[in-house]
Amino acid sequence: MLAVLLGFAIASPLATAGESPSRGIGYGLALGYGYGVAPRDKQRGRDVEDVRTLAIEPYLRMPLRTFGDRENWYHGQLEGLVQASILVELEPRSGAAGGGVLGLRYLIGEEARLRAYVEGGLGVGDLGFNLESQDNGVSFFVHTSLGVRYAISPNFSLIGSVLWQHISNANSHPPNLGIDTVGFRLGVEIQ
Repeated sequence: MLAVLLGFAIASPLATAGESPSRGIGYGLALGYGYGVAPRDKQRGRDVEDVRTLAIEPYLRMPLRTFGDRENWYHGQLEGLVQASILVELEPRSGAAGGGVLGLRYLIGEEARLRAYVEGGLGVGDLGFNLESQDNGVSFFVHTSLGVRYAISPNFSLIGSVLWQHISNANSHPPNLGIDTVGFRLGVEIQ
């Protein structure tokens, strides 16, 4: 999904010559909760399925490109994200993970109080969950989410999203079942 959005950003021309994204750099802080799932058979009944996490995610967002001319179904704005991801393991043990994530967010539709978005990101960090089915150390983070942004004022918005996150060491050292979580995120954004 991230590659498709990036390819779309590079290949698509702006609708109007000289048109640029409508906002400057913004800041955000989101809190989330993740619930372990087992999409692969080898994860079922293992401690990676029992993971519960609290996420703290401060981030910067930068407008990259506006697409469409308000008449096209794909009209919207692409934003780049630079995010810190801090995860606190609540179950089945206590631990923490932290890393940096680069991502893209596509806000659908024209500027309005309520806008839907799709987001994806890739990152690297350190995992310390002390699980039997996933080794600690350098790990890679992948996430995707669907959400909404509600503008309270021109410079202050609330966000909410549902997301899927995967953490893995990419088979660099065993064990590596991967930690998959589904959860939600709530936050604030300041322009």
